[in-house]
Order: sequence, then C-alpha cells, then structure tokens
Amino acid sequence: MLATPLLSAGVTSPYAVCAWNFHDAPAAQTWPWKCVDGDSFGFSAVSLPPLPVGECAAQQRDYRSKLLWDYRVQRFVGDGASSRIWVVRDQKTRTIYALKHVIANGEKEERFLDQVRQEWEIGSKLSHPAIRAMVKLCKDSLLNRNARELGLVMEYVDAEDLATIPKPPLSECLSIFKQVASALVHMHERGFVHADMKPLNILYDESKHVKLIDLGQACKSGTVKERVQGSPGFIAPEQTAREAITEQTDVFNFGATMFWVLLRRYAPQAAKNTDGTKSRVDPSFVAGAGAPMKLDATIPQELSDLLLDCLEEEPHKRKRMTYVLRQLTAMTTPAVKTSASSRGD
Repeated sequence: MLATPLLSAGVTSPYAVCAWNFHDAPAAQTWPWKCVDGDSFGFSAVSLPPLPVGECAAQQRDYRSKLLWDYRVQRFVGDGASSRIWVVRDQKTRTIYALKHVIANGEKEERFLDQVRQEWEIGSKLSHPAIRAMVKLCKDSLLNRNARELGLVMEYVDAEDLATIPKPPLSECLSIFKQVASALVHMHERGFVHADMKPLNILYDESKHVKLIDLGQACKSGTVKERVQGSPGFIAPEQTAREAITEQTDVFNFGATMFWVLLRRYAPQAAKNTDGTKSRVDPSFVAGAGAPMKLDATIPQELSDLLLDCLEEEPHKRKRMTYVLRQLTAMTTPAVKTSASSRGD
C-alpha cells in the first residue's frame, strides 16, 4: 500500500483539508507510518512522500511532525501564492488549527509579510459564523535570525471550496449565497472590504455551512492600492483601474462568483476586466451575453435580475450588499400561505 497526499480541494485551495489516499502499490514502495505523540489525527513517517517545491522560501521547507512556534505540524495542506499551509496542533491545548507560514528573505518579499499582517489585523476584528476565525499571529522565530517569518494561526475548517465541488442544487446555492452575503455585510459594517471574492475563497462543509476565507487582499473601505490586485474572471473594473476599493467592489466580485457557481462560466462583465492582471480568462469559459435566466432556464428571474444588479460596471449603479442579502433571504424563505389559499379558495 502506497500513501500519497490527497488534497480534498486541490493544491490551489490552500485552506481545505488534506487527507491520505491509500492505493495499491508494490510492497517495496510501502511507507512505514507511526502516530505522532499518540494522536491518530496526525502521522509521522519514517519516510514521507516528497512535498512540492515552490518559488518562495516557505514552500521549500518541510515541517511535517516538527514544531512551528508552539504548534506541532500534523499535515501539509497546500501552497498559496506566497505561503505554505499546514494543519497543526497546539502543544498545550491539543486543539487543531490551520497555520499559514510565510518567510521573506528580501525586500521584494516584504509585501508577503504585509499581507499576512493585514489579514490578521482585519480578521481579528471580525466575528461571524461564516468567516474563518483568526487565532494568533506568530512572529519571527529565534531559529531563523536571517529570515523574517510569520505564522497566521486560523480556525481549522473541514470543508471543500466551491471551485472544487460539483454544482449544488439551486436551493443549496441560494443558502450558500445568503451565508456569504451575511458575512460580507458584517465585514462592511466593520469598515472592511474582502476584495477577492471568488469560489475558491468559499468553503462549504457537509453540514451545508459556509466559511469565507483568505483575507490577504482585504482592506479598509476606500483604500486605493498601489498595484492591481484581484482574480481574473471575478475582478471589478475599479480594481483593474486602481481606483478606490469599496463595499461595491465586493458586490461586483460576489455577483461574478454567484454567476460562476450557477453557470460554471465566467460572467462576461467580469471576464473583460483584465487590464493590469498577470493572467487572462480563457474565452471558451466565458458565458454568452444576455440575462442569466436566458442562459440557464433553471435560474429564476429574481435571481437573474440580482446578478445583473451586482455586475453593473459603475460602482454607484450596483445594489448595496444589504439589499443583496435581503433579496437572497426572501428567495430562501418559503412563501407563507394566506388563510384563503390554505382553504383552497
């Protein structure tokens, strides 16, 4: 039996759970396993399968079964753009967390540390059941005096992202959208914008609960960023133009996200926003023009209209997130029968 790491949401989803996939292999390739500190949750191996090696410093380190600050590394999860994600266990409480590890070896990589600090500063001020909780920011290790490093300890979430799972039924989609909208309203009430809303940043568990993740690009409302940040296919026009990032930016990003989840195609309004981005959207994955309900007859008109309201090019023409939440709540609330209809009149 050969043990190989299987990411439930893929390496490109650095926050989903990592499991171990056992499949048939020649006996000579068998990996010997043993438990770590008697805990069956994590494993240490006499010989572990190699991890992918990325460009940044954190992606070139293997801490499996070792300590990172006060946390024992249990499993490798995946790599972010500038980080490596681990499942860890608190040595004192034995609580399981996710830890985002970032190392900066030079001035050019300083922005990676800034993003983690920003994620902590914003995330620690939020408290919502549909937003991943921040636990602690671990700072430079004494063992790495020549490198600057940070460890962001976060709530461990056993779930997959919306970019990975099959399309849920419409009723589930509406429930997911409602939970995300509620989380974004909470962020906006605290004065913050997520600024990178996309299916990959929404985790969905077996209990049908949502967790909004990755606050690496989040900022205070009204921020004008020094460079273009956002994800092709979901980015708003004001992001590529390097204009102020506001709550309305999240409305557009979220509208593009709902569009993708429902149609498995990029919204044409978002796909064209590629100025200043490093990558482009494959035209074959862009939906045709027209109302979403015309592209998919299962999408009700009220939802189709809401998507178009969110995807307005000019921020002031978009509906506010509180309106989006009210509309989604109405769509997920069963109609109350009148006394006349209950009598069959």
